[in-house]
Amino acid sequence: MRPPLSLALAAALAACARPPAPIIIDEGRRTEYVSDQEAERRAREALEDIQRRVDSGDLPKIQFRFDSDEITPESYETLDLIARIVLSNQHLKIFALAHCDSVGTSEYNQDLSERRASSVKAFLVQHGVPPPSVRYRGFGFSRPMADNATEEGRARNRRVEFRITTREWGAIY
Repeated sequence: MRPPLSLALAAALAACARPPAPIIIDEGRRTEYVSDQEAERRAREALEDIQRRVDSGDLPKIQFRFDSDEITPESYETLDLIARIVLSNQHLKIFALAHCDSVGTSEYNQDLSERRASSVKAFLVQHGVPPPSVRYRGFGFSRPMADNATEEGRARNRRVEFRITTREWGAIY
């Protein structure tokens, strides 16, 4: 028994209406087709892995010259890995969020963190990430993760965090 023509036509139209799945190239070994949701999940896991490696000392923390927005060369390895994550899927977008410690005024640290976040975007763009795929924001010392009373705490507060998404920027704001 053949299905009704309207059912077959509806199935054919539904199949045509879906956009093609994005492509992820896995370390150059194979090409795989995955959904945007799966691509975002994998990218988040990869970013978490990079953060674990930074925390354990296996990868350098993203750092800047003292009182500057100039990224130090030892940070390039970590930023290169982050660029590769974003480049693995044309639908991925990344937010770079820079933070400072509490030494200096609030206004100064806000400006410094914004310039540092901008430098991270510039690095990613220079390494092939399309400019519309990167947004950045500086938070000054408004979101500490440790006590600014100690050098160790201040060092933990000087950081760059990343958020990844496949959503359109307009849906995020």
